[in-house]
Amino acid sequence: MDKIQIAQIGCGGMGLRHAFSYVELQKHADLFDLVALCDLNAEVAEHVALEAEKELGLKPRVYTDFDTMLSEEKNLDAVDVVTDVGLHHSLTIKALESGLHVSVEKPMGVSVKACLQMIEAAEKAGKILVVQENHRRDPIYRLVKHILDKGLLGTPRLYHFASLSGDKEIAQSTAWRHIKNRGGFLLDYAVHETDVIQYFLGGVSRVYAETQLWEHQRMTTNESGWFLERYYKHRRKDVIETTPTVDVDSEDMCLGLMRFNSGAIGYYGRSLAAPGQPLHSDLIFCDDGSIELPSSRSGKGAKITRLGEKSPISNREFADLVSDFRLDDLTSKFYGNATQLLSYEPPSNHDSKFIGMGLADFGESIINNRTPEVGGSEGLDAVALVYSILESGHSGFPVKFEDVAAGKVSEYQDEINASLGL
Repeated sequence: MDKIQIAQIGCGGMGLRHAFSYVELQKHADLFDLVALCDLNAEVAEHVALEAEKELGLKPRVYTDFDTMLSEEKNLDAVDVVTDVGLHHSLTIKALESGLHVSVEKPMGVSVKACLQMIEAAEKAGKILVVQENHRRDPIYRLVKHILDKGLLGTPRLYHFASLSGDKEIAQSTAWRHIKNRGGFLLDYAVHETDVIQYFLGGVSRVYAETQLWEHQRMTTNESGWFLERYYKHRRKDVIETTPTVDVDSEDMCLGLMRFNSGAIGYYGRSLAAPGQPLHSDLIFCDDGSIELPSSRSGKGAKITRLGEKSPISNREFADLVSDFRLDDLTSKFYGNATQLLSYEPPSNHDSKFIGMGLADFGESIINNRTPEVGGSEGLDAVALVYSILESGHSGFPVKFEDVAAGKVSEYQDEINASLGL
């Protein structure tokens, strides 16, 4: 098969990040020709097209209408959907019905119902659907997965995650992340962890949670120095970002308990409305010790503390414990053909590597007609676990994960679905 002809839909901050990822991907697996870009704003799309041309040597054609692009680009094989989450389902379904394979950014869909419709459309069309959940692709997380799968510390008993901080600004300079019917803070942020949690410990049985909205207004000025901020400077501000403050209706705090199918217990806490001292902790407790995980993409190593000890084992002991671990071929390609990494220095193009690995999985799945690592099922599970937390917080009662994932429990999401005609 010749290179896959792909178009990217969405040229905001995440869209520019994807464009740079095609550049990175070309160094390791030359799978795609990025032939077209589509964005409602021609100037924004043109900016990304010029950036892509500098490195790829070919300027993608620019469109401002998705239907026009589909009708004029006769040789397309696939599309990469990188828009606000509220548009993911409609663009994905239309592309699938047009006979195209689809890669879609996380979160997969704005609601469980949206995700289910996307999966149904992919199955009906017989096309590949991939969700770009990239945190699980960290070489350190691959190593931790090996430790858990091999039972090197026994059976997991407890997963504890907390990321708590507080300010009064909009997140990442984007106000839509605080609007419930456009995705909301917890869906956009927590979906990273809900994917990783299930990647490590498997399926969830039930969830009980408390959720809260504290900051009913947030300032649109954002000078946080976010490390990915440079990718977002070209984006056109949303109408709701042109005033000093924005009204917020999406929860900004959650504390959730979950029971896994394995019998393990999980704790999940996330907030950007917890002022004062920030807290970040990410640990898995097993029969014979614990694993402290670093932040994804930080390059820092995991720490293992054995039963009866108070300090982590040495680097040498860690290396001996995982001596038979080998990185998968795809991850290895992006990290200098390394077979094992206990830690690493994050390169300047680190963001592009992670997204590039997800796109490589997409491309190889198309070429080899195989099941991708993160397809519709995995994307749905990540979204469904976020909504299990929100549904439980809304009702005040525990929920069964399978009921939320099947769309049987959806009271919190009903307003979202109605607003989008789902």
